[in-house]
Amino acid sequence: MDKQTIQRFKQIYELERFMIAFCMSQLSSTEDKFYHLAFSKIVETEKKHARFFANKLAENDISVPRLTANIAKLAGSIMGEALELSGPTITCKTGVAVGKKLLIAYHELLQDITKDPEIAELEEKFLLFLLEEEFHTLWLKNYAERLKQKEYSKNSLIMDDINNHPTLNVNMRWI
Repeated sequence: MDKQTIQRFKQIYELERFMIAFCMSQLSSTEDKFYHLAFSKIVETEKKHARFFANKLAENDISVPRLTANIAKLAGSIMGEALELSGPTITCKTGVAVGKKLLIAYHELLQDITKDPEIAELEEKFLLFLLEEEFHTLWLKNYAERLKQKEYSKNSLIMDDINNHPTLNVNMRWI
């Protein structure tokens, strides 16, 4: 494995650990079963990805980045807990941002495969991981939009009710 590939593996491993901690911090903060189930599934998949990269690094006698991975885990947890106060929409948008970083890293890794024949056989595995990351990112983006629409709809209904209230309209004419 060349140095560039090793760096990519470590980068993806660290991003995966960050995403795991970020998503796990959301599990205890929500009563929304759908949201909870989705984040549980994301955590499960991201753990599988992180284990894969840790194992590949270990197989090649390359140390898994413990310090930076622990920092990523801590940062993901702190960020996730801080964002839970902002609500699920902001949390999902932040998840999308992290997901985009992972997507870029996977695309770069897939480009590197052509330069490193040692890992060329893993192309299908990396494509599968990329696809899973895209699904997670798209789900987070879609759910954030759904929450935004739900909030807009709720606010719109409140305003519609007040503006169309007959007594309010009659009283407004007298003022």
